[in-house]
Amino acid sequence: MPEMRHSTALTRDTILARTGGHSDPMLDHDFTVTSLTIDSRKCTAGSLFVAMTGEHADGHDFVAAAAANGATAALVTRAVADPIIQDNRCVQIIVENCQQALDDLAMMGRISHQQAGGRLVGITGSVGKTGSKEMLAHILARMGGCHASQASFNNHVGVPLTLAALPEAIPFAVQEMGMNAAGEIAHLTLLAAPDVAVITRIADSHAGFFASLEDIAVAKAEIFDGLTGLRTVVLNRDDQFFDELAHRAKRAGAERIISFGTHDDADFRLVDCKADNTGLQIEAICLDTRIEFHLGMTAPHWAINALGMLAATAALGLDVNAAASTLADFTDLPGRGARHSGHIGADHITLVDDSYNAGPASMAAALDALQQTPAQILVLSDMLELGAGTEDAHEALIPKIASLNPRVIITLGASMHRMTQNLVKADPDNTQSISCHAADDPGHALSLVLVGNRRWRSDFHQRIAWIGGASCRRRLDRKIDLQPGCDYGAHRKFSQGRVACCLICLFPLPIIFSHSTCSATLRSGQAVPQLRR
Repeated sequence: MPEMRHSTALTRDTILARTGGHSDPMLDHDFTVTSLTIDSRKCTAGSLFVAMTGEHADGHDFVAAAAANGATAALVTRAVADPIIQDNRCVQIIVENCQQALDDLAMMGRISHQQAGGRLVGITGSVGKTGSKEMLAHILARMGGCHASQASFNNHVGVPLTLAALPEAIPFAVQEMGMNAAGEIAHLTLLAAPDVAVITRIADSHAGFFASLEDIAVAKAEIFDGLTGLRTVVLNRDDQFFDELAHRAKRAGAERIISFGTHDDADFRLVDCKADNTGLQIEAICLDTRIEFHLGMTAPHWAINALGMLAATAALGLDVNAAASTLADFTDLPGRGARHSGHIGADHITLVDDSYNAGPASMAAALDALQQTPAQILVLSDMLELGAGTEDAHEALIPKIASLNPRVIITLGASMHRMTQNLVKADPDNTQSISCHAADDPGHALSLVLVGNRRWRSDFHQRIAWIGGASCRRRLDRKIDLQPGCDYGAHRKFSQGRVACCLICLFPLPIIFSHSTCSATLRSGQAVPQLRR
């Protein structure tokens, strides 16, 4: 099934009407916007640059840069006088507040989409949001067309940016919603007005901001407040908060609840999941019908997420078998288990990249995914935003790490370092051969891997897993020589985000990280595109 493509098209008059703004009389002409961004570096012809004012920067200082990069217009609270803006004919739309104007564009964009018959699926949860969003967007793109949030555009800026660009004529949209505090999803869901609301799973990824898991569940349940149209909710039947979430959904006006998971009562129930060379072969019972399909992802936990997304397609009234057939070529995502093959010199490597943000649940899943090919060297970085439960969360990883039987552990951060010390103390007979090293920063950790590699290298196959990211405060580029057919992953910039855990498994040698290089080259000579985090 081919993907259906629809483009954003916001005219000058539409933007003025939806924001209540007015154009700078110094330069005014008709235009059409095809994209929105708050990053002047990402502006191209057809971009609307939104000059947001933040704690550390004022977007108005970058209007000229946006114009120089091709921005067609800029949303501002005051006109910026700069000849570059005039020379590039960038129209400035003046509003009282850029955040409110962006919200207005988003709300009206979604209303127009609804009036044209469009349906929207909202997705939240403690783990698996972005991967599930990408999976559902992949399905819906093959079944009529889909507009979805980019990367992890799931907060008070990312959600309205996505909805403001929502094409009126596209049949389906998928919007991810995240939060760090109670009340945040309540605002986002009112903008998105989902027909279908999905909660992937409740876990302790945000424990540092909440007193309990129950409070996290209540905050995630805010997504139900925006339900409209189909008023359907999709919930994980295996989740300990299923009953509470279902109750809150009904109280918010949900007319249908569809469940997924391994539970006997799940509407979309996983029966069997077997790994093969190209992913997972899945058998499930979906609304009393047995189906089999192939998923191009490799970690077993994605089988559950796949059933959740098939449940969402059923909620939209689409054929589940047809939807399932599209998943064979949905492969592991960058930062979420993507595998790459390549060479460093004459040595062959396979890279498993699970380097995206993680909490205890997703960290455990990442370690579980290593069981078939245990790593010999682990580089472990602290998990953040876990509050009073930080030490316990790190200690809970000990059994999984011990089961991998690594020969070397390199730690980044005090919590992981204490965890490895306790790991050795807990079972000295079986862990005394583990060599543990504390690194000061990611660069030091890399040095330990690179310098120690010859000493630690086995005669047959070296396996190195890098699990971290919270300590990656500076950007690190990695450069490898990829084999033909591997279209991405050679160059990836690690983010310095507020929460992160990464998992990178290298076979048989570590990838070389460099601060100075910004690209990699395929053996075929094709340039490798930069990945978005």
